[in-house]
Amino acid sequence: MATLHLTRETSATPAQVWDVVAAFDGYGAWMPMTRMVTDDGPPRVGWGFAGLTGLGRLAFSDSMLVTRWDPPARSGAGVFRVVKTGRLLGGWAEVTVSPRPDGGSRLDWVEDVVVRPLPFKRLFEPLLDRASAWLYGRAVDAMLARAACGRTRS
Repeated sequence: MATLHLTRETSATPAQVWDVVAAFDGYGAWMPMTRMVTDDGPPRVGWGFAGLTGLGRLAFSDSMLVTRWDPPARSGAGVFRVVKTGRLLGGWAEVTVSPRPDGGSRLDWVEDVVVRPLPFKRLFEPLLDRASAWLYGRAVDAMLARAACGRTRS
């Protein structure tokens, strides 16, 4: 897959956006037919989670490990990075939340997904690129709408 880069701006504060996009246990609300499994405790470097997507035998696990965890501090900026560790999907994602001068936020979601085994990558890459842009765009827009309402959970 080509690297996906989504940028969005919102009136929600960086803290409100972070509370939604960093709540990995809630990603099932944003991704169709997905339920989440997470490690115990709060996210941190070395913490893992997985999205179990699909139905019955047609389901797969998209497991990830947090490799960077810098929540918004005084500057209001925050960033996390995850590495995909599954047998079917590899790659990484990095999400940055930055403050805007008007008190709102800018969100940059950058993701690179590798389909394994690699021969499948060439076969599915064009479809995966279009589907990912639509799916992640839809999910990010819904997350930001939730953040702008001031709600961090469903």
